[in-house]
Amino acid sequence: MKDVRISVIKKDFNQELIQTYMAPHRAASARPCAMDIGDSFLVSGTVMCPDGLCPWAWHDIESFVRIAAFEGKLPDQVPDNSWVRCCTDAFRPVTFLIEPIDDEVSTAE
Repeated sequence: MKDVRISVIKKDFNQELIQTYMAPHRAASARPCAMDIGDSFLVSGTVMCPDGLCPWAWHDIESFVRIAAFEGKLPDQVPDNSWVRCCTDAFRPVTFLIEPIDDEVSTAE
Protein backbone atom coordinates (compact mmCIF):
# COMPACT_ATOMS: atom_id res chain seq x y z
CA MET A 1 0.00 0.00 0.00
CA LYS A 2 1.31 3.45 -0.96
CA ASP A 3 1.25 6.55 1.19
CA VAL A 4 -0.99 9.25 -0.25
CA ARG A 5 -0.61 13.00 -0.22
CA ILE A 6 -3.72 15.18 -0.32
CA SER A 7 -2.91 18.76 -1.33
CA VAL A 8 -5.22 21.77 -1.47
CA ILE A 9 -4.86 23.20 -4.98
CA LYS A 10 -7.87 25.54 -5.15
CA LYS A 11 -10.55 27.00 -2.94
CA ASP A 12 -13.56 29.11 -3.75
CA PHE A 13 -16.07 31.21 -1.86
CA ASN A 14 -19.30 31.62 -3.79
CA GLN A 15 -20.80 34.81 -2.40
CA GLU A 16 -23.62 34.80 -4.97
CA LEU A 17 -24.86 31.37 -3.88
CA ILE A 18 -24.43 32.27 -0.21
CA GLN A 19 -26.51 35.43 -0.57
CA THR A 20 -29.18 33.64 -2.61
CA TYR A 21 -29.51 30.29 -0.85
CA MET A 22 -28.15 30.56 2.67
CA ALA A 23 -30.30 31.81 5.55
CA PRO A 24 -29.56 35.54 6.02
CA HIS A 25 -28.36 35.15 9.61
CA ARG A 26 -25.87 32.48 8.45
CA ALA A 27 -24.86 34.28 5.23
CA ALA A 28 -23.73 37.31 7.23
CA SER A 29 -21.11 35.25 9.06
CA ALA A 30 -20.12 32.86 6.23
CA ARG A 31 -16.36 32.58 5.75
CA PRO A 32 -14.11 30.71 3.33
CA CYS A 33 -12.88 27.28 4.36
CA ALA A 34 -10.02 27.42 6.86
CA MET A 35 -7.72 25.30 4.67
CA ASP A 36 -5.27 27.19 2.47
CA ILE A 37 -3.91 26.50 -0.99
CA GLY A 38 -0.73 24.52 -0.49
CA ASP A 39 -1.90 22.75 2.67
CA SER A 40 -0.94 19.10 2.48
CA PHE A 41 -2.06 16.02 4.39
CA LEU A 42 -0.40 12.61 4.49
CA VAL A 43 -2.33 9.35 4.68
CA SER A 44 0.04 6.59 5.73
CA GLY A 45 -0.75 3.07 6.86
CA THR A 46 -4.43 2.93 7.77
CA VAL A 47 -6.59 4.94 5.38
CA MET A 48 -8.16 7.38 7.83
CA CYS A 49 -8.97 11.08 7.78
CA PRO A 50 -5.72 12.91 8.56
CA ASP A 51 -5.62 15.49 11.33
CA GLY A 52 -6.60 18.92 10.10
CA LEU A 53 -8.57 17.77 7.06
CA CYS A 54 -12.26 18.64 7.14
CA PRO A 55 -14.29 15.47 7.88
CA TRP A 56 -16.88 16.51 5.28
CA ALA A 57 -14.18 16.85 2.61
CA TRP A 58 -12.75 13.48 3.69
CA HIS A 59 -16.15 11.88 3.11
CA ASP A 60 -16.15 13.24 -0.44
CA ILE A 61 -12.61 12.17 -1.40
CA GLU A 62 -11.96 9.04 0.69
CA SER A 63 -12.67 6.54 -2.10
CA PHE A 64 -10.07 8.23 -4.33
CA VAL A 65 -7.52 8.19 -1.50
CA ARG A 66 -8.11 4.44 -1.20
CA ILE A 67 -7.67 3.95 -4.95
CA ALA A 68 -4.39 5.88 -4.82
CA ALA A 69 -3.20 3.92 -1.75
CA PHE A 70 -3.80 0.63 -3.48
CA GLU A 71 -2.12 1.83 -6.69
CA GLY A 72 -5.18 2.23 -8.86
CA LYS A 73 -4.43 3.71 -12.24
CA LEU A 74 -5.70 6.81 -13.96
CA PRO A 75 -3.38 7.48 -16.90
CA ASP A 76 -4.84 10.74 -18.21
CA GLN A 77 -4.02 13.09 -15.36
CA VAL A 78 -0.76 14.77 -14.43
CA PRO A 79 1.03 13.61 -12.40
CA ASP A 80 0.36 10.00 -13.38
CA ASN A 81 -2.12 8.13 -11.22
CA SER A 82 -3.33 11.25 -9.47
CA TRP A 83 -6.86 12.46 -8.95
CA VAL A 84 -8.26 15.98 -8.78
CA ARG A 85 -11.41 15.99 -6.69
CA CYS A 86 -13.29 18.50 -4.57
CA CYS A 87 -15.53 18.56 -1.57
CA THR A 88 -19.22 19.02 -2.27
CA ASP A 89 -19.69 22.24 -0.31
CA ALA A 90 -21.23 24.36 -3.07
CA PHE A 91 -20.85 27.55 -1.02
CA ARG A 92 -17.10 27.14 -0.37
CA PRO A 93 -15.65 24.21 -2.30
CA VAL A 94 -12.05 23.10 -1.89
CA THR A 95 -10.25 21.20 -4.65
CA PHE A 96 -7.62 18.59 -3.83
CA LEU A 97 -4.83 16.81 -5.67
CA ILE A 98 -4.72 13.20 -4.44
CA GLU A 99 -1.51 11.38 -5.33
CA PRO A 100 0.36 8.25 -4.27
CA ILE A 101 3.89 9.03 -3.17
CA ASP A 102 7.10 7.06 -3.07
CA ASP A 103 8.25 5.68 0.27
CA GLU A 104 11.40 7.80 0.16
CA VAL A 105 9.35 11.00 -0.17
CA SER A 106 6.83 10.17 2.56
CA THR A 107 9.47 9.34 5.18
CA ALA A 108 11.21 12.65 4.54
CA GLU A 109 8.09 14.73 5.29
